[in-house]
Amino acid sequence: MSQVVEIGGVRVRISPESDERQSVDSFDTLVRKLQQTAVVVNIPRAVPQAPRRVQVLLSVDFDAVSGWMGTGQHPRNCLADYSSGFFAGRVGVGRLVRLFTRLGVADKMTWFIPGHSMETFSAETKSIVDSGAEIGLHGYCHEDSTKLSAQQEEDVFDKCIALAESLTGKRPLGYRAPLYRLRQESIGLLEKKGFLYDSSLSGHDSQLYMLENGPSPVPVDYSKPAETWMRPCAAPQQSTIVEIPCNWYMEDMTPLQYLPNVENSHGYVPSQSIEKMWQDRFTWLWNHGPDGGGRGDFVFPLVLHPDTSGMAHIIGAIENMILWLQGWGSQVEFVTYEMAAISFMAQKMDL
Repeated sequence: MSQVVEIGGVRVRISPESDERQSVDSFDTLVRKLQQTAVVVNIPRAVPQAPRRVQVLLSVDFDAVSGWMGTGQHPRNCLADYSSGFFAGRVGVGRLVRLFTRLGVADKMTWFIPGHSMETFSAETKSIVDSGAEIGLHGYCHEDSTKLSAQQEEDVFDKCIALAESLTGKRPLGYRAPLYRLRQESIGLLEKKGFLYDSSLSGHDSQLYMLENGPSPVPVDYSKPAETWMRPCAAPQQSTIVEIPCNWYMEDMTPLQYLPNVENSHGYVPSQSIEKMWQDRFTWLWNHGPDGGGRGDFVFPLVLHPDTSGMAHIIGAIENMILWLQGWGSQVEFVTYEMAAISFMAQKMDL
């Protein structure tokens, strides 16, 4: 039962003293500590110009089969495609929940779950709830909200709110639009339904902000005189919704999963390259602050999927990334999206 552990570029083979249960358990603990040491030694110990507090916002979008039904709908989708969604629900979720529990972050993160996944994978969803994670909404069939009527969108919200309440005993406070496809009209609906925050937009990459409600920018209409479209954006009105940023560079699926009927699909990218990109992002923010001026706390959101990060060749990189972030010490803490939004609002009230 020996294992090879690499520390500082040196590969060492170690094994337990005996096959007794106590010896094996101690051996497993030692391996985990050595693996964490191997990750931590790679942390660049730059000293920021000012003390800094970082909130790591780890999230998982439990798309599974729903991802192929709404935004991923395609005439060529078949059982082969849907099967990867069943893998996400039946295999990927369990792997991730066990990983997050072992690393001590399961109750310090948020899962955004489509209603279809809640109902189709009820046992797996219960395991997520039992892990202590926050539950946010993510549509029902991962539908594109820009294609819904106002009534359809409200019906989806009402259905999913009821599902989440029945699972958790509390009303969900967070929402992430499927494929980040949030439309202007959705903001008023989020306010009407009593949501605290949204996490669909990219107005910042490391700071929370208040979601603005106003007319969408009007694209150029080449058939009309230039004077009709040479106008600035209209002044927005601030909503009551906190926006927790996300973007395509903060997630796993876009670069790491091959989707046969998606034109810009990748999937054959080494997971280490994405891990390095995330580390580069964090290190720059640590050294320079969110505005580049050297000061200020920041948030570090990550968006994972059991479809992607649940795969055997990727989940190890996720573990390494979490260990790497934990290695920065007490100034870096994992929190749920709800707690980050509450903290942000409390700071605004103190100003």
